[in-house]
Amino acid sequence: MTSSYSKISTAVILAAGMGIRLRNVTGLLPKGLLEIGGKSLISRSLESLKNEGIDRVIIVTGFQESLYHEHLQQQADIPELEFVHSKQFEETGSMHSLFVAQNYLQEDFLLLESDLLYESRALPSVINFEGPDVVLASGKTGSGDEVYIYGEKCEKQPGTITSGSIVRGEIAAISKKPFPGLSAKGELVGISKISLKLLNLMCDYHEAHLEFPCSRHYEECISDICSKTEIPFLRVGDLVWTEIDDQSHYDRALKEIFPRLIK
Repeated sequence: MTSSYSKISTAVILAAGMGIRLRNVTGLLPKGLLEIGGKSLISRSLESLKNEGIDRVIIVTGFQESLYHEHLQQQADIPELEFVHSKQFEETGSMHSLFVAQNYLQEDFLLLESDLLYESRALPSVINFEGPDVVLASGKTGSGDEVYIYGEKCEKQPGTITSGSIVRGEIAAISKKPFPGLSAKGELVGISKISLKLLNLMCDYHEAHLEFPCSRHYEECISDICSKTEIPFLRVGDLVWTEIDDQSHYDRALKEIFPRLIK
């Protein structure tokens, strides 16, 4: 299905985090520079974005920002890059990274986390979604540290997340914790399509509740405002992907996810 909405040509990658839980693997490297199969996570994302017609990527940096500049300055076959530095990265979460990038965005865009390893279906699923906004979800991964997308309970659907199916719905909440009265519909992947309208709502909410330190993440902001505006999710039940936040995620990426991606 081809989207009737404006073509997405810009992406934002949130790459300001300190990656403290992954230090035994990365040392002082930012998570996005972690290499899997001889290539960094962020390089993989940039190449995939280029392949899907994205020609401009804003990378929001924080921890070890210069390493991103050095790593990417010689790389070919990637979109045009712009770097935005989140000065208060040590005391803020990912929503503040998006907030500092707001003035650089004049069109709808893709939003990605920097620590993702994912199959090629992920990006076009979001880009071609029929609507200005969507948050990508997967089926149950069992990876640990999952963030769940919740929707209204439906008598015709099972209460557990299923795999192998493509389902869309409206987000009622996003959380690592159970929500009474709501059903878990999928796991947050970390790839979304965000309209300028939704970005402004998120940034207005963030600014109204901003005090430092502020650990709020963008998905928490979406969760907080989804009662005021409809925000869809799209679940690709059998999507192959992982985030890499800690040693167990890294081990899973090497032993399970990467071998499936290269088949």
